[in-house]
Amino acid sequence: MTVFSGSRQVVPVDYEAEVSQRLLEASLSGDLSSALECLADPFVDVNFVGTVCLRTRKTDVVLREESASEVRFEYQEFKTDVTALFLAVHVGNLALVKKLLSIGADVNQKLFKGFATTVAVREGRLEILETLLKAGASQLACEEALLETSCHGQARLAELLMGSDLIRPHVAVHALVTACCRGFGEVVNTLMKCGVDASASHRQLLRSSKPSLHTNADCTALVVAVVSRQVSVVRLLLQAGTPTDIKVSLGAWSWDTTTGEEFRVGAGLAEPYDISWCAVEYFEDSGAILRMLLRHLPLETPHHGRCNPLF
Repeated sequence: MTVFSGSRQVVPVDYEAEVSQRLLEASLSGDLSSALECLADPFVDVNFVGTVCLRTRKTDVVLREESASEVRFEYQEFKTDVTALFLAVHVGNLALVKKLLSIGADVNQKLFKGFATTVAVREGRLEILETLLKAGASQLACEEALLETSCHGQARLAELLMGSDLIRPHVAVHALVTACCRGFGEVVNTLMKCGVDASASHRQLLRSSKPSLHTNADCTALVVAVVSRQVSVVRLLLQAGTPTDIKVSLGAWSWDTTTGEEFRVGAGLAEPYDISWCAVEYFEDSGAILRMLLRHLPLETPHHGRCNPLF
């Protein structure tokens, strides 16, 4: 838009971008009246992408030597591209979310920090997520949001997303394995109740401080929970009847056939071994995981010469 004073041009102004940026700032601050004022302007672009300084929630997995991995929640501030809908969901302004959707805000617009559904999960906005689903959230938006629930421990939101019938089986398994790795038992329980196959495998980054492990491997939820030393999750999986007759190939002890000397084989280089020996190698300091597994294994399970250090 060009501004004139009489017959003279004063300054060129991109008024559409200016009013749309004002909408973003009003949405970020939660100022509904200012946002509605911007929306009443015929030049505003409801799907305008602009830059703001966003304070958002993130998680980080902290490794312990012989204790369960812990999830640390922190907030970080950085400049990023957003839309008004993304910001309205972020701050939890349901009235503004509904208004934006009613005038054409794109529920499936993806940004650097994900979809509107993603931020709804990240910030724990159950009612807003329900509104986004009714507004036509796509399969991709719902699946990304489900994976976010497994990273942030949002069981109720996971149940809502699973009820949308938009989640493919392999994505649901991915979410289950991730939740097991992080120790979010409520999410694990919810996903299994929704029919997710706990015996299915998915490729997951497995990490351990002692013994050292950092590798991507195809593994089941039980393997991930054992390596991550998540006692409550292992108990939950076993109570649900998750199969224990599985083989693990993440690293093991070996013996020199000549001298009998014992040495450790690096991750990914060992022959497959039973889940009970996985619990020995990635030993949890209370011994609870190993004891639970031994109670669920048949007595004739071979240990191939490996002994149990607890019994």
